[in-house]
Amino acid sequence: MANRVTRNSYKILTRQLSTAFPKCDFKPNTYSGPSFQKTNKIKADHIAPAICNIYKRPLVLHQGHMQWLFDHDGRRYLDLFGGIVTVSVGHCHPKVSAALHEQIDSLWHVTNIYRHPKIYEYVEKLIAKFPGDLKVVYLVNSGTEANDLALLLAKAYTGSNDVISLQSCYHGYSSTVMGLTATQSYRMPIPVPSGMHHAMLPDPYRGIWGGCRDSISQVKNSCACAGDCVTSDKYVHQLSELLENSVPAGRVAAFFAESIQGVNGAVQFPKGYIKKAVELIRKHGGLFVADEVQTGFGRTGDAFWGFQNHGVQPDIVTLAKGIGNGFPLGAVVTTKAIAEAHTKSSYFNTFGGNPMAAAVGKAVLEVIEEEGLQQNCKETGRYFLEQLMELQNSHPVIGDVRGKGLMIGLELVEPGTKQPLNSGDASEILESIKDLGILIGTGGRWRNVLRIKPPMCINKKDFTSKVIKCEETKEPIVEYGKVSKFEGFQITLENTILFPAGGGQPFDLGWLNDVEVLQVLRKGDQAIHFTQQPIEIGTDVVQKIDWSRRFDHMQQHSGQHLLSAILERDHSLPTTSWWLGGDECFVELDSTSVSDETVQVAEEQCNKHIRSATPVTVKFLKANDPDLNEAHTRGLPKDCMDTIRVICIGDIDENLCCGTHVTNLSQLQMIKLLGVEPGKKGKTNLRFLVGNRVTKSFQRMLDREKALIGLLKNEPVKHEELVSKLQRNLKITNKNLQNVLSELAQYEIDKIRNTQPTPKYLFMFKKEANSDFNRAICKGLENEDIFVFVASEDQDKPKEGQIIIQGAESDFKALGQQITDLLKCKGAFKNGKFQGKAGDLGGINKCKMLIEDYFNNVV
Repeated sequence: MANRVTRNSYKILTRQLSTAFPKCDFKPNTYSGPSFQKTNKIKADHIAPAICNIYKRPLVLHQGHMQWLFDHDGRRYLDLFGGIVTVSVGHCHPKVSAALHEQIDSLWHVTNIYRHPKIYEYVEKLIAKFPGDLKVVYLVNSGTEANDLALLLAKAYTGSNDVISLQSCYHGYSSTVMGLTATQSYRMPIPVPSGMHHAMLPDPYRGIWGGCRDSISQVKNSCACAGDCVTSDKYVHQLSELLENSVPAGRVAAFFAESIQGVNGAVQFPKGYIKKAVELIRKHGGLFVADEVQTGFGRTGDAFWGFQNHGVQPDIVTLAKGIGNGFPLGAVVTTKAIAEAHTKSSYFNTFGGNPMAAAVGKAVLEVIEEEGLQQNCKETGRYFLEQLMELQNSHPVIGDVRGKGLMIGLELVEPGTKQPLNSGDASEILESIKDLGILIGTGGRWRNVLRIKPPMCINKKDFTSKVIKCEETKEPIVEYGKVSKFEGFQITLENTILFPAGGGQPFDLGWLNDVEVLQVLRKGDQAIHFTQQPIEIGTDVVQKIDWSRRFDHMQQHSGQHLLSAILERDHSLPTTSWWLGGDECFVELDSTSVSDETVQVAEEQCNKHIRSATPVTVKFLKANDPDLNEAHTRGLPKDCMDTIRVICIGDIDENLCCGTHVTNLSQLQMIKLLGVEPGKKGKTNLRFLVGNRVTKSFQRMLDREKALIGLLKNEPVKHEELVSKLQRNLKITNKNLQNVLSELAQYEIDKIRNTQPTPKYLFMFKKEANSDFNRAICKGLENEDIFVFVASEDQDKPKEGQIIIQGAESDFKALGQQITDLLKCKGAFKNGKFQGKAGDLGGINKCKMLIEDYFNNVV
C-alpha cells in the first residue's frame, strides 16, 4: 500500500477548467445511437473479449472534426492520438470527405483485375514522393498486410529465410508477422514461422550504452555527438554477433525497422545506428525494410519519410495508417527487381487499391501538400517537445521525453529512478487526462509511456489563446484577503487555463508568453488577467501556470471537500463556509463548539481514506440531468452551468464544483487538523493543513528545533526548562538594568543642575540608551530653563532611533522643524515637547552643530 501511495502522489496533477480549449465553431449532431448502457451490454455479449477498453469509463464517440472528437453527450475532446496514429490530416477533413463522396457516387469496387482511373492517378502521385528506384507499388488494406507482403517479397528475392527485427518492435498481428513483432503482450503462445530473430534494441534511455538521438530532447547526462553517436557502433556490434551466431552465413533475408518505434513509445535510435545496421545487413545478403506505418507522410517534420532522417535508402517500404486518414488502406513500395521475384506465382488483392481507397489516398497527399502539414509537424512538434521538457524539469515522474515532429513519447517512472511506473498508475493518469478532455495513448514494454501522435492538422495555435481585450486598471490585488495597490493592465483571453479566484479557491499565478500574471479574477463569464505590461489585442499567447501554487490549492481544496464530507456524514457538522488561505485553511461549521475527540476522529478518518488512495473522479452532466439530484448543490457561476462538473470522492461525497482538484486522495499525502476557534455568531472554525503545507510546517518546526539546540546547547527535552529559566533571568536582569539606568539618569540630572552657570541646552546622544532613560532625563529637567535634546539608537535598526526635544516655545519655533527634517522624524509636538522616531541618525552631528550655533551665537 505504501508503494501505491508513493506512486500516486507523484502523478501529473491537474484539473483544468473545461473552458480551457480553443473555441471551435463546429457543432456536432445530436447523438441518436444506442445508449451507453446498451453499448456495455452489446460489448459484453457480442464483441470479442480480446478487444478491450483502455478507459474505466469508456467513451462513446460519434462524430469528429479535424483534431476534435465528440462523445454521445456532445462533450468535445482534443485528439492527441489520431486513432492510433491513423488520422493524419484531420477527422472528416472536408477535401478528403468530398473526394470519397464523389467516388462513392461514381464507382465503389471492381477489384484491381480491372483498370479504373483512380488507382493510376494515386499511384503516380504516391511514387513521386519516393527517392531512387523505389518505383513499384502494391496497394493493400492494412499495416499488418503490408508487412506480411514485404516479408514474402524479401524471402522471394533473396532466397533466404532468416529475418531480423529489433526488440520491442511492432510490425503487425497476423500469425506470420507476429513472429516479427518483438513485444510480448502481442505474442500468442503459438508457433510462428522459423527464422525470426530479434536484435538488441538500441535505446538511448534504457539501452546499456545509452546514446544521443535525432531530437531536441535528449536523455539527461547523455553524450552529445556532433555526427553519428559513439554508441551506435556498440549496438551494431551486437547485431553483428546475432548475424554471425544465429543466421546461416550470407543468408539473411531482411532487416525490418521502424524509423521511430511507435507501439514501444516513440523510441528513437542513437544517431547513425540505422545507417550502419543497414550496411551490415546488406553485407550479409539481406534487404532493408523500412516500416513507415506510423512515421510516414511528413509526421516527423524534417522529412516526408522517417527513413530519410537516417540517411538511408530502403529496399522495401511499408505504409498504412495515415496513408488513408482512417480509411482502410496500406501500401508496399519497392524496386522493379524485387517485385519481379514475385511473378513466380499469381497474386491479387480483392480490395487493395479499390476506387474509394485510391480516391481517399490521393486526397490525403494533396491536403498534406496544400496545407503544409509536414512543416506544421516540425514547428508544432518542436513547441510540444519544449513544453514537455519544461514539465519534465518539475515532475520527476517523467523519466524521458523523446520524439521528432508529432511523433512523441513521454515515459513515466518511479521518481528518482528508471523503474517503470506501475501500469495501473499510468492507466489512472491516462484516465485523468481523458477526464480533462484530452485523448492520448499508452505504450512501451511496461505500458508506462504516454504516446502523443495527434492529427497533423493540429497547430501550435491550438495551444495558444488570443488576446481579445487589454485595458488599464487601478483595481487592487487581493491575495488571501490582503489588499495591495496596483496599477497595470487587465488582459482578457478567448480562453484560459489560469484559474480565477472564486468558489472558495484562490487564483492561479503564471505567465502569458513572458508577461507575468499577478492576479486572475472572474468577471461575468470571463477571466481577467492582471499584468504590469500591456499585450496587444489579437496577440496569440502561450499560457504557463505556477504549478507548485496550483498543486497547493488543489491539495487544500480537495482536502476541504473530504473534511467537510466526513464531518457532515459522520459527525452531523455541516460546513457553511470555508477559507483556503495562504498559510492555514479552515472550514466553518454550523455549531457553537466542536470537541477535541471529534477533531481527532475526523483527522484519523480523513487520513485513512488518503492512505487507501480513494479516487477523485469527475462526472460531466447537463443542467437537466437527473443524476444532479444525487449531488449536494452549493451554487455555481452561471457560465459553469452548461457542462456541470461533479467532483466525486469515492463513495464518500459528490459535489458540484468549478474548482481544481487532485485525481486521487493519496495525492493529498496527509491532512492535519490544527484545532478550533470561535467563528461568526453561532459558528466554529476548524483550522487545517493538507499535503505539502504539512511537510513544510514540519520542516519549519525542525529548523526551529535545530536552532534552539544550537542556542541552548542542550537536548530538546530540556528546552522548555531552559527557556523558562532564561525568561526568569531576563526579567531579573531587566529590573536590575532599569535600576542602573534610573540611577545613571539621576546622576546626569544632578550633574547638569549643579553646573554653574546653568547651561542653556543639553545635547545627549547615547546609542545604548533606551526610551525609559531618555524620558527620565527630560522629566528631571522639565522645570529647568534648559533646552533638552536626547536621542538613542534602535538596536535592531541601525541609523534609526528615538528622539525627545523639550524647551521654550521660542526655541521650538527656531529649531524644532529643522531638527526633525534633518533626522527624518515621525512624531508630534505637544505641550512644549516633541517625542518621536528618527528615520536617519546620520544627521545627528548636524543637529548638534545647529543647536550649538543657535544658543552660542543667536540667543
